Amino acid sequence: MSDVTLANDLIKEIGGSRHVAVMFKNACAELRRIFPHRDDPENKWTERRLRAWWNNESQTVRHFQMMELYETAEAVRRARDVHAEYRQKTARLRQMAQLRTQARDCDVAS
Repeated sequence: MSDVTLANDLIKEIGGSRHVAVMFKNACAELRRIFPHRDDPENKWTERRLRAWWNNESQTVRHFQMMELYETAEAVRRARDVHAEYRQKTARLRQMAQLRTQARDCDVAS
């Protein structure tokens, strides 16, 4: 697997599987949030850089870029796992509350 192919896979994972333009926008925003590169404007994350890899206009992925893509993908994975766990937990709580409400309604009806 080439570096560009791996970079594209990480971009897909970071940006989500939506429309390509939205995927680039989300991936770029997340990369900028985690790695702003304020002191180094030449290495700032841009949608154009991501599109260049996506459209095979650039075959160069620097080591620091690959590391930042990987770290951001890991952070996004962890956030999605935490969110999925939260949704499961709240679904269980909602189900318990509904069962409790049904039990109380039955007690009143008797």
